[in-house]
Order: sequence, then structure tokens, then C-alpha cells
Amino acid sequence: MSLFDRHDSTTAPGCVWCIDGMTPAGIHPDLGPVLRLCPTQRWCTECGDTSVFPAEHETLDDRVNDMLDDGLAAVWCAQCNGVIAVVPVTNDGGIR
Repeated sequence: MSLFDRHDSTTAPGCVWCIDGMTPAGIHPDLGPVLRLCPTQRWCTECGDTSVFPAEHETLDDRVNDMLDDGLAAVWCAQCNGVIAVVPVTNDGGIR
């Protein structure tokens, strides 16, 4: 299944915008365009499906380094690897 495949409207009629199990979730002020897991199914019990995933195509290392350059750090869900929160870091690298 590619990112351009969408759910069949007969099998998941509640999520017409899904792309490969994810749906657009808006624009996050620090992450830019983000996706969330398809709301027609229950995916993650740890974050309750509240985490988001950056929609831009880049590696995770690039995203983390860009955010650290901006003085920000992401808090990741240990189960689904989505971003739960974005927090500022102090000058010496610790989270405030």
C-alpha cells in the first residue's frame, strides 16, 4: 500500500481522508503539517491516539536535529512513536 492509497469508502466510511492508515490533523506550530492515526480504529493505548506524526518527508534524525537547533525537543509515545508534545530546552540541553 502506498501513501496515495486511501481506505475503501465501504470498509471505512467514517474516514474519507485516510491515506495509508493516517489522516490529516492540521498544522502544528512547531512540526508543520501533521497526520494522526486513522480515527476509525483504536491504535495506541499509551497515548490514546492523541499523538501526531510530521507529514513532511524527512528522516527522524533530521527532524530531531532541526528541532534541537530551534531549542525544542519532542516527547515521543513509546508505543506508536508519534509526537505527544513539543517542549523547550534550556541553554545547557535539559528540558525546562
